[in-house]
Amino acid sequence: MAVDISNRPPIFQLLRMSQDLGQSYLNNGLNFTPTIHHDTYPYIDPARSDLSGKYVFITGASKGVGKVIALSYAKAGAAGIALGARSPLGPVVDEIIEAARSAGREEPRVVTLRLDVTDRASVESAARDVSEIFDGRLDVLINNAGYLSPFAGIPDTDPDDWWRDWEVNVKGVYLVTRSFWPLLLKSTLRIIINVTSMGALMTPAHGTAYGGAKLAGMHFTEHVNKDHGAGKDSMLVIAVHPGAVKTELALGLPEDYHEILNDEPALAGDTMVWLTRGRREWLGGRYISANWDMEQLSGKREEIEKGELLKLRLAVNTFPTP
Repeated sequence: MAVDISNRPPIFQLLRMSQDLGQSYLNNGLNFTPTIHHDTYPYIDPARSDLSGKYVFITGASKGVGKVIALSYAKAGAAGIALGARSPLGPVVDEIIEAARSAGREEPRVVTLRLDVTDRASVESAARDVSEIFDGRLDVLINNAGYLSPFAGIPDTDPDDWWRDWEVNVKGVYLVTRSFWPLLLKSTLRIIINVTSMGALMTPAHGTAYGGAKLAGMHFTEHVNKDHGAGKDSMLVIAVHPGAVKTELALGLPEDYHEILNDEPALAGDTMVWLTRGRREWLGGRYISANWDMEQLSGKREEIEKGELLKLRLAVNTFPTP
């Protein structure tokens, strides 16, 4: 479902949980395109993409958004889909094969790996396994694994649980990116998607761990793309908000948030297929929301590049130089 918000007031229900309601709506990018989506739509339909011969690795792929991302790549014809998660992945394999068949695509080679993204040995072992099965090459890396500790004021938080947000959402992204880097270098695509959250751009009460970690992940995205986004072996790194999806993780948010979890997971999966079916250098290091209309986003390319938009910056008032 698409919603044209060009002539409608802000969706204040998304903002009332933020501590700075006046600017949150303007600064979180919800309405960056006139049309916002809550479900997939024809422009990003995987049937319009051809990823035959491409290999993809997705972390946190046993359920929720991660699983549906895998299904979207199967529908787009990916030759190989590797899944990493701490939970069992067996049931997902059958769904991936069926998704490919239903879309008229060849069955992908599906690899399942028990993976703890916070453990260096586990991640390096997964990279070796994927390299061996995918002929030493990876075209697309999706850092989707995430963790959300309970929202609480600082005195009421558990230090180990609070820090686990950073272990999974920051350290995990770093370890996986680092270990799979050599495989990506063998590809002509070399695209990394880091799944982030619009919550990183707001200041919801008691969300210090998750919001802070996701914000750090966005800055990591920009840094890596700046350091490695040019030259012969350039990487293209993009941070993507998957939408407000009612996943097991999202249901760990305070109950007041549950009513805004209205986005279908296919929106995220199909958006990521669209973003990775070819290199769009102008999106490197930037934040993208799956809720935005991708065709309208493409139409804003010049504005985005010229204004250095969709990157983290500090807004300040400056005084004239004497």
